[in-house]
Amino acid sequence: MKPLKDYSFVRGFNYTQSNVWTDVNFWEEYDHAIVDRDMGYAERLKLNSARIFLTYSSYRKDPKGFLANVKDFVQTAWAHGISTNPIIYHGMRFLEEDFRPHGDSGDELRPLPKTLEDPGCWALGERYFDDLYEAIGDEPGLLFWDISNEPGYRTDATWYKDEPAHHRELVPEPGDMAEFKRRQELVWKFVRHFCKYVKSKDPVNAIGVGNTFIFETEPSGTAELVDIIVFHDYFPTRKKVREMYDMAVELGKKYGKPVINNETGCLCRANPYDMVIELMDEYKMGYYLFELMIGKDVWNRVHGICYPDGTVRDPSTVAALFGFYRNRGETVLPTDVNQENHVDRVIKLADKALRHNRNGITFAPGGDRSNETEELLEVCEYTANLLEAGQLVAMDVPPTAKIAAFRRQDKPNADEVKDYLCELVNTLKKACHIV
Repeated sequence: MKPLKDYSFVRGFNYTQSNVWTDVNFWEEYDHAIVDRDMGYAERLKLNSARIFLTYSSYRKDPKGFLANVKDFVQTAWAHGISTNPIIYHGMRFLEEDFRPHGDSGDELRPLPKTLEDPGCWALGERYFDDLYEAIGDEPGLLFWDISNEPGYRTDATWYKDEPAHHRELVPEPGDMAEFKRRQELVWKFVRHFCKYVKSKDPVNAIGVGNTFIFETEPSGTAELVDIIVFHDYFPTRKKVREMYDMAVELGKKYGKPVINNETGCLCRANPYDMVIELMDEYKMGYYLFELMIGKDVWNRVHGICYPDGTVRDPSTVAALFGFYRNRGETVLPTDVNQENHVDRVIKLADKALRHNRNGITFAPGGDRSNETEELLEVCEYTANLLEAGQLVAMDVPPTAKIAAFRRQDKPNADEVKDYLCELVNTLKKACHIV
C-alpha cells in the first residue's frame, strides 16, 4: 500500500500461530486452518492489521514453501479485513555460520552476526527480498514493510550517552562503549542499505523500521529513508509512556512523517494492554499489540489476548479495544455484593453444606452418596460468583476455574472441596467486613 499521511486507524497485533513455539516454526509448521481461525478472533475484536516475523532461515530451507505460506497468510488475513505488516530482515542473518549454535563467550556484548561484518553477502538478502516482493508485493493486504525488528545492537537494551538521564534506569550502559558504538554502526549500516534497496525495488509500498525505542530514530540515520517512523514501547508507567509518545509526535512533525507504535503491551514489564490502548487512543496513534494469541510461544505467560479456544485472559483488554476503560478516577464506587443480603445467605448455606458433609457423611434422602460433593461445589460457585462479580479476588486463575476443575474430576476429594469453600467464605467475609 502506498504511504499514507495518517496511520492512526491501525489497531493491530503481532502474530505467531498458537500451535508453534517460535517464529521460525511458524513458517515451517504453517497451518492455514489455525491462521484462519485466529484471524477470525482478531476480526471479532475489531483489530485490523497483523505484524508477522519473516525468517530468512525458513526461506533458505524451502523458498517455494515459505513464500507460499507467507502469501497464504496475507490473503487469509485480508479476507478477514486484516492488513499485514511483514518484518523482512528479522535477525539480520544470511550466512550459514550465523545459524550455528554458539556458546557463551563471556563477553557482555552478545556475538555479532557475521552477516553484518560482510556486506558482500548482502546480495543474498537482496535476492530474498526480490522473491518476497514477487510473492506479495502486489497484495492489497500489504500495509507496509518493516525492514527489521528491533535492530538496535545492545546488551540488555540500546544505550546512547546523550540520552536523557531518566532512561538509564531501564537502559543500562555497556562497559566497552567504543566497541558497542562500532557494532551499533554496523547494524545501522545494514538497515540503511536495505531501506534503500527495498525502496528501489518497490517504490510503491511504504517502509518503516521497527526501532526498539523512539530515541533510536535519529542515531540510526533512517528517519530520512522511511515513510513511517516506527517505534516500540514497553515502558512501565503512564508518565514514561507519555514521554515516549511525546517524543514520537515531535519527531513526526520534524520529519513530516506519520508515526506508529508496532509493538507494545507486556504484563511482566508493567505495560498492561488496557493502559497502552487507552493512551494510544488519547494520542490518536496507530498500534500493534504484542500479541494476539496465547499459545505455545515462550511469551505465553506475559503476552496474548486470546487462547486457542477463543476465551481471553483479561476482559479489560477486550473492553479497551472497544473504547471502554477501567474507572480510575474519583467517581469509582466500591461494589457492595451484600446489598441484597446474598453474602449473609451464602454464609449460612456454606455452614449447612459443611454440616451435611461432616466426616464424609451426607444426609441426602435415602442415603445416596453419589453426589456428596455437589452441594459443596454449588455453594463454592455461589461464593465465587459474588467474589468475582465484586472484583474482590485475584483473577489470574479465577475461583470459578478451580471449581470447574473439581467438577471435571470423577470423584472430587470432599475434604479439598471443604477447604476451598472455607477459603472462599473467609475471603468474602473479610471483603465485606463480616466477623
